Amino acid sequence: MLARRLALCAVVATTACGSKAKPPEKPVKPDVVAPPVAKPKTAAEVFLIDCRAGIETAKKLLPDILAAAGDRTVDNTLAPLNGLYTELANASAKAGLYSEVHPDVDVQAAARTCEQEASAFATDLMLNRQLYEAIAAVKLDGVDANTARFATLTLRDFRRAGVDKDEATRTRLKAIDEELTKLGQDFSKNIAGDVRAIEVDSPDRLKGLPDDFIAAHKPGADGKIKITTDYPDYLPFMTYAEDDGLKQELYVKFRSRGDAGNEKILGDVLSLRSEKAMLLGFDNWADYITEDKMIKSGKAASDFIERVAKLAKKRAAKDYAELLKEQKTVDKTAKVVEDWQKTFLENRVKIKKYAVDSKEIRPYFPYDQTVAGLLDITSAIYDIQYAPAKDAEPWHPDVVAYDVMRGDTKLGRIYLDMHPRENKYKHAAQFTLKDGVEGVQLPEGVLVCNFAAGKELMEHDDVVTMFHEFGHLMHHVIGGHQKWIRQSGVATEQDFVEAPSQMFEEWAWNHETLSRFAKNGAGETIPAELVARMRKADKFGLGTQTVQQMFYASISLRFHQADPSKLDQLGMVKELQGKYTPFRYVEGTRFHTSFGHLIGYSAVYYTYMWSLVIAKDMLSKWSGKSLMDTSVTYAYRDKVLAGGGTKDAADLVKDFLGRSYNTKAFEKFLAE
Repeated sequence: MLARRLALCAVVATTACGSKAKPPEKPVKPDVVAPPVAKPKTAAEVFLIDCRAGIETAKKLLPDILAAAGDRTVDNTLAPLNGLYTELANASAKAGLYSEVHPDVDVQAAARTCEQEASAFATDLMLNRQLYEAIAAVKLDGVDANTARFATLTLRDFRRAGVDKDEATRTRLKAIDEELTKLGQDFSKNIAGDVRAIEVDSPDRLKGLPDDFIAAHKPGADGKIKITTDYPDYLPFMTYAEDDGLKQELYVKFRSRGDAGNEKILGDVLSLRSEKAMLLGFDNWADYITEDKMIKSGKAASDFIERVAKLAKKRAAKDYAELLKEQKTVDKTAKVVEDWQKTFLENRVKIKKYAVDSKEIRPYFPYDQTVAGLLDITSAIYDIQYAPAKDAEPWHPDVVAYDVMRGDTKLGRIYLDMHPRENKYKHAAQFTLKDGVEGVQLPEGVLVCNFAAGKELMEHDDVVTMFHEFGHLMHHVIGGHQKWIRQSGVATEQDFVEAPSQMFEEWAWNHETLSRFAKNGAGETIPAELVARMRKADKFGLGTQTVQQMFYASISLRFHQADPSKLDQLGMVKELQGKYTPFRYVEGTRFHTSFGHLIGYSAVYYTYMWSLVIAKDMLSKWSGKSLMDTSVTYAYRDKVLAGGGTKDAADLVKDFLGRSYNTKAFEKFLAE
C-alpha cells in the first residue's frame, strides 16, 4: 500500500490600499489544489520492499526467542526458531530465484541485494552465541525423533559456522560469508549475461543439421546466420553440423564464457573459502565442506574419483579408439579426436553401429507433447494430479504454474520456466520458491531450463535432462510436508540430492513410459525397436562420459584442496583434462570460468557420480517389473521422497531397499 501525502493550500485574498472590498454575493470556496502524485514505485523497488519485509519479520522474532522466560522448551525456543527460519528462507529463496530468472535486470539487481541481506542475517544467526546456548538448553527428553534430529543438526551447523570461536574470529567469518555471497552472485551473473555467437556466412555451411533447425535459423539482413551458445542452438549444432571449423569456433566461444572476469572472482572465492576453512580448524575447504556429507572427507572424495576413473579407463580408451576410427573416415590424416568433434562423431558411430540417428528421434519429442507426457507419468506413479494455478503470478509470460493435487488435497505448487531468454540462468536446475512447513505453508518449486518451445523438436538428451530436473521437483514437493523447515523437501546430505533425479532419468529411456507421449507429426508412437537401439547406442560413449565427469569432479575438488595463492587455474584444468580424459585441451578455452557448479557445489561435484551409484542400486527394486508398477513407485515415494531430511540418506535408502546400498549395480552398469 502506497502512502499518499495530502497538502492543503490556504488562499490569501488581498485588496488595494485604502479600498474597501465589496463582499461577494456568495461565499467563495478556497481553491483546492490537487495533491502531488506520488512517483510510482518501480518493479525493482516493489520487490526490494517486499523481500526486505520478510527479512524484517524474521528479525523481529529473534528477541522473543532470546528473552523467553523459564526453562527452554520446544514451544518457546524451537518452534519460534522454526518460524524465523521459515520467514528468512522465503525471502532468501525468492531473491535467489529472481536474481537468476526475472526479465527485468533491475529486479535481478534488487534480488541480489536482498539475497545478500538475507545471507548476512543468516550468518548473524549462526554466529549468535546466545541463540546457540538457548537451543542447546532445550530439554529433548520425550520429544519425537524428528524434533530431536532438528535440534541436534541445528547445533552442529552452528558449530560448523564458528559460533564457538572468539569474537574476532566470528567477526571475520561474518565478513567472509557476506563477501562470498556477493562474489557468487557476480560469477553467476557473468555467465548468464555472456551469450556469444558465431555468424555463418552461408546456409550451405549448415549441412548436416536437421531441417527444423535450419528453418528456425534464417539469414539476417546482412545475410549471415546467427548461432548462439544457448543450449537450443549449441547442442544440435555440435551434434549435427558437418563444418568442423564452425564447430570449433562455437565450442571455443561456449567454453570461454565468463572469461572476462570470472577467473579473478573465482580466485577470490577460493581464497576466502580456504581462509574460512582454516579459521574453523580444517586444512582446506574440501575437508570442511565434505565433513557433513555422506562421503565425510576430502580424501574419501578423492579416492572415490580415482576409483571410478580407474573403472572407466579401459572403456574410455575403447570409446576413443572408435571415435578416432570414425574421424579417419572424415579426415584420413586425423591422428587425434578433438573435444569439439566428440559429440558429432558419437552420433555418426551410433548411426553406423547401432542404426540410431538423433535426427530420426527428434520428431517424437515436440516440447509441449513431452511436458504433457512427463506430467502424465508422474501423475500415475505418485498418485498426483496437476491443476493450472490460476492465481499464480509468474515473473514472465513463458512461465507455467500448476498446483500439485492428490484428490482434493493440495500438496504444493510448481512453476515451469523452460525456455531461454536474455540474462536468464543458462543451465537446468530446480529452484526453491518455498519450502513446505506442516500447517504453515505448502512447498513451491521451480524448474529453470533452456529448452525449445511449443511444437519445436527436442533432442532426446534434453528430454533426459527434463526428467532429471523433474526428479528434483518431485522430491521437493512430495518431501515438503515436514514440521521442521530444515527437514523439508530436498534436505538430505548434499551428495545424495542427485540420486532421485539421476534415477528418474530411467523413465526417459523406457519404451513403456515413452510410448505414453512420444509421437511424431503423423501421430505414430515411437517404435519399441527404436528405443532398444537408442538404449544400446547410449551405452556407446559411457566410458568417455564417465571420465569426463571425473575430470569435472576433480576440478571441483582439487581447486579447493590447493593453496589459492599458488593455484594456476587454467594450468590445473589442462593438467586434469590430460589426466582423466583422452581429449586434449583446446587453446582459447577457459572452462572453469563458466563452471557454475564451482559456486553452488564448490568442492563436491563428485556428488553426481556418487548419487548415480545409489540411483542404480535403487533401480534394482524395479528389476523384472514395470517402471509404472505402483507397488514399487508408491513405496519409493513414501520411503525416500516423502521422508525429506527426516533421516540420514543411507537410512532412507535402506528403508526402501531393505538393505544398505552398495556399488554392485553401478559397476555392472559401467561394465556392460
